[in-house]
Amino acid sequence: MCGIAGMAGKSDADLVRVMTQTLVHRGPDAEGYHCAEGVALGHRRLSIIDRAGSPQPMADAGKRHWLVYNGEIYNFRALRAALEKGGYAFQTLGDTEAILGAYSKYGAACVQHLQGMFAFALWDAQDRSLFLARDPIGVKPLYYAQCGDHVYFASEMKALLACPDVNREMDPEALDDYLTYLYTMPPRTFYRGIRQLPPGHYAVFRDGHLRVERYWRPDSTPLALEEGEWLERVNHQLSETVRDQLVAEVPLGAFLSGGLDSSTIVHNMGLHCARPKTFTIGFGAEGRQYDETAEARSLSKHFDTEHHEIQAHASATAIFPKLLRHFDEPFGNPTALLTYKLCEEVRKHVTVVLSGDGGDENFGGYPRYRGVQVAERYRAALPDALRRYFVNPLVRCLPESTSGQHAWRRLRQFSEGSLLPPVDMYARWISYFHPGEKTALYSDALKRTLAGRDAYAPIHALAAEYRGADPAGRAMYIDIHTFLPNNVLQYGDRMSMAHGLECRVPLADHRLVETLLRMPDDLKVRGKTGKYLMRKAAARFLPAGDVERGKLGFNPPMGVWLNRELRPLVDEYLAPKRLDDGGLFNGKAVRRMIEDHRASRRDYTWHLWALLVLEKWRSGG
Repeated sequence: MCGIAGMAGKSDADLVRVMTQTLVHRGPDAEGYHCAEGVALGHRRLSIIDRAGSPQPMADAGKRHWLVYNGEIYNFRALRAALEKGGYAFQTLGDTEAILGAYSKYGAACVQHLQGMFAFALWDAQDRSLFLARDPIGVKPLYYAQCGDHVYFASEMKALLACPDVNREMDPEALDDYLTYLYTMPPRTFYRGIRQLPPGHYAVFRDGHLRVERYWRPDSTPLALEEGEWLERVNHQLSETVRDQLVAEVPLGAFLSGGLDSSTIVHNMGLHCARPKTFTIGFGAEGRQYDETAEARSLSKHFDTEHHEIQAHASATAIFPKLLRHFDEPFGNPTALLTYKLCEEVRKHVTVVLSGDGGDENFGGYPRYRGVQVAERYRAALPDALRRYFVNPLVRCLPESTSGQHAWRRLRQFSEGSLLPPVDMYARWISYFHPGEKTALYSDALKRTLAGRDAYAPIHALAAEYRGADPAGRAMYIDIHTFLPNNVLQYGDRMSMAHGLECRVPLADHRLVETLLRMPDDLKVRGKTGKYLMRKAAARFLPAGDVERGKLGFNPPMGVWLNRELRPLVDEYLAPKRLDDGGLFNGKAVRRMIEDHRASRRDYTWHLWALLVLEKWRSGG
């Protein structure tokens, strides 16, 4: 796992060193550079495979192709063997050179032969072209900035912000996406001059022109197999995927909660290695409803792991500035706070850790997937007028939830969503500031700038691609392309790499994703049961109580923190006059949100946290 940076169309040795040094946390073990006419490449290395060899930038034998790369190619041994049969002579033992060999044989189509997580830049000295690529699911990040006749690229935006000619003006459309989803939607970032290469895309830069192409569009056509056949197929693929991701020359472990995802990974690890190391995190008394340390301890004994428990007692205000520094732009999911602390402690024991991220999106774990199925039946059972003029007004009168499950709030969201077309309903469910809330929040100037913009357009485009008929499958297809890479995998990458920890995600392996997208939806969500097939598989290796346990989620007690530890920051950065002077927001509207939240009239946890992050970032962090 590494950090990459560089440029094409110009060569500035001093600048590429400055860019690369901003990424030391991603690669603390070594650095390397290649500068020639029209190109400069930089690399920071975290040594995992072929630790004694495989330095980067790496060139092929003829010095035509030069590569800097971040990631792991899990099928590199099979790929190397196939390329050697074709006459390619390898000089190293690692996976990096496999990319060079694949590009020399397949060109841009090399990405179709790579299984793993990756972001890389490959310079062709003969064609004088730069090839940029990002893995299908988007586990690894890649950003670029085209400035006239040259282009910069890097693993993180901080390296691009070291380039003096990159436009740092804020993109208001990225701001609109952020308040809608809590993250920016590729290719946009908060900076007008910086773009993120979307997952499953590559780009070619030649003669001052940049062309971006999508290479991964998974087939979602349902495949007719019996339940038993699906169970065997998925079990086999899970075992192979975890086995492939155990390749490392450094200490390796896994996150372990009380849930199915991490349990499935740890079970499969145990099939291939003895007594794996496992890690879990607790929150103390204030986050007890989310604490799974007892369940994880029990599962550790069941799987016979070397288990470590970590308590998240670190101050949220102390970690806050570090989050801004590692994301480089506002990112609104507070789970990143916990992940930062967890990764910090895990890195003291291992260099590589396996995570259960991707299990909910691929196996049907989120309650909203059951919700879209129920909404279909609800619409069919009750006429629109009855839902609109009788049921919904009654539901809107319900009080705010006082429990951690927010039952009344979810009922209101369900009732209001059922009045919309299905895709609009789902877009509303996965968003935070809704159109009406943004209208009240935005200043007149910002409303004029964003007039006519539809932040839900990417959701509609993905829904149109989905080939199945089930609304839950459509929702999962949308999440695999948006929520998973831009939210879950983004904070997983940034918070792990902040500590030089490589985080692997077997349940987000693109081959497994392709298989599960074709699995019938009733094997993912059946009645009130989410992750139906995963539970069937887990019944072979877990006690019944662990198989049936519901989802708690990995969340900090942010609502409590906003009213206590973070209260001074809320009052400082979200003060009405400060917001009015900032020119983006209506200060009075935000003050009403704060008062309603503190009086428990409405739960505005996510809204206030998102605004706090944004305003702290605007102030320089």
